[in-house]
Amino acid sequence: MKYAIKALAIISIFVFCHYVFCHYVMRQFRGEGWSSWLSELDNLTGILFTPAKYIFLYGPLVIAAIILFKQSKPFESIGLNSSGFINYALAAIICCTPMAIGYGFLSDELNLSIPAIITGSVYAGFFEELIFRAALFGVLFKYCRWGFVPAALISSVIFGLGHIYQGNDAISALMAVAITTVAGTWFAWLYCECGYRIWFPMWMHIFMNAAYGIFGMSGGAVGDLQGNLFKATAIVLSIVYVEMLIRRGKQREVTLSKLFQCTKNGLYTQQANLN
Repeated sequence: MKYAIKALAIISIFVFCHYVFCHYVMRQFRGEGWSSWLSELDNLTGILFTPAKYIFLYGPLVIAAIILFKQSKPFESIGLNSSGFINYALAAIICCTPMAIGYGFLSDELNLSIPAIITGSVYAGFFEELIFRAALFGVLFKYCRWGFVPAALISSVIFGLGHIYQGNDAISALMAVAITTVAGTWFAWLYCECGYRIWFPMWMHIFMNAAYGIFGMSGGAVGDLQGNLFKATAIVLSIVYVEMLIRRGKQREVTLSKLFQCTKNGLYTQQANLN
């Protein structure tokens, strides 16, 4: 019962932060007060405003995850174990390089705006993986004994709905939600199989967003056929990388027995995941 109560608490806090804060509290601040002050301070680049918005909206969720699921290290429960930070960055670069090269051939423009890269890639990759994968999906799957499918679905559908604006009409909006929901599930799998740390999905998220933005690829989350083929290379290579880690002895975390429900005998061993 205690796991059900904690799961309900996490979901309730997320819904409150995402909808009540976003649609009511932030609406009162937007255009005035601290939001306009920060926007003016960074010359409307979003460098200061974007992280402040994430922290203001989702800070309570991250704090709740740390308090409800205490570990030997304060940030262990939200995937911020420092182990593997550099190695996962290098692996993500290798996985994303073919996609970036392909985008370079397809594109006739180059956008090297530092503020755009920071707000659209770095901030998005870090905060979205921390919030949706670690603080929401991670605690439901790892600590509340939910199966991978229900935990991934609830976090990934919400993640997907956050990208509905990328559609130009009803059909493209639904496609954007569907594609980003699948992407969220893939990120959740990477998070699990990389020791319940956000670093590999975070770096993949950052580099893929950066390649997309730098080369001005069109189509939003849906993309076009050629662009999606190059994007697929990054996804496939990331899967190959994880399978290589497993062949080298890393324990597989997402198994058939954990797809829909995790029993007491199927709990997770974090230390065994470190590679």
